[in-house]
Amino acid sequence: MRKLFELYATGNYNLGELAEWCRQHELRSNTGRDMTISHVHKTLQNVFYIGLMKYKSEIWEGTHEPLITKKLFDRVQTRMREKGKPQKVQKRNFPFLGLAKCAYCGCSITAEKKVKKSGREYIYYRCTRKKGPCAEKHFLRQEELETQIKNFLQKVSLTSQDTQKCLAALESEEAEAKARAQDEAKILRQQIADLDTKLEKLLNLYLADALSTDEYAAKKGIIMLEKATLTERITGIEKQGVSWLEPVREFILSLNQAANLLSRNDLSGMTAFLKQIGSNCILRNRVLQICPKNQYARAAERSEAASSTLHFSLVWARGDSNSHVFRHTLLRRARLPITPLAREIHTIHRA
Repeated sequence: MRKLFELYATGNYNLGELAEWCRQHELRSNTGRDMTISHVHKTLQNVFYIGLMKYKSEIWEGTHEPLITKKLFDRVQTRMREKGKPQKVQKRNFPFLGLAKCAYCGCSITAEKKVKKSGREYIYYRCTRKKGPCAEKHFLRQEELETQIKNFLQKVSLTSQDTQKCLAALESEEAEAKARAQDEAKILRQQIADLDTKLEKLLNLYLADALSTDEYAAKKGIIMLEKATLTERITGIEKQGVSWLEPVREFILSLNQAANLLSRNDLSGMTAFLKQIGSNCILRNRVLQICPKNQYARAAERSEAASSTLHFSLVWARGDSNSHVFRHTLLRRARLPITPLAREIHTIHRA
């Protein structure tokens, strides 16, 4: 069910497509029937999946574990509101307008349509020069800009098939991480219990006059400091838990979103995506310089360095000979080995 929310949150699927996805994956309603569009719509608005219950128009806290995060639920509701609004009519079809600024003067890059003598129309992008003369003299045709953008998106794209495999590996990693955290906390609590036993024995020795006041205070202080350290470690484990998994999951889905934008040739969507994953792009000498967040830059760099014959999409590779950050082999688009990928994705994500 969480996957249903994740797919809708990407903005790449409508309710009809999700209803078909449910039928293909044999995901049915509570009554055992096929998921219709109305069922999908109702499901995506159901607060039950974030651990709440709705009864007689009033929301109550549930006793069950949330199936999705509140953050993911909110993203879905935002998508629904956006799709429910009437779309603005664009008078000019300039899909990359507002994407970049001039590298020389910092002005926005604007677009204009020109008609050749043959009657053929072309769209060009150039500096607005609102601050006066600019060193950027070149005009960039939309087709050339489109090619540059697609080349970058190809480096940070992940096919739907590979996305499913990565998410499955992430699910496995999540279960393992939770188990490890519980085991570690259990061991630390036992160590604290052992220290409490030592404190009790120490007190008995003191009461039996086997220790002086100074000796008792010194030994007790050592044990109390050790106990405080263990308690802090437990708090850290319980607080941090597997909180990094959700941003990693979103990162994986965003890579799949890049692939979907390419397959649909959604130029306006590409502009929105580039704004989402980084700061404003810069146009210099007819070359678009994309400034993505670190995790996307790392993914793009490793994809670019891979052999073209292997068709790598996203890379988790061992670093230089002195680095142990990346433990696993490259991720192949055709044959994705199922290994513990999650932390390698996380390393790219938080870089």
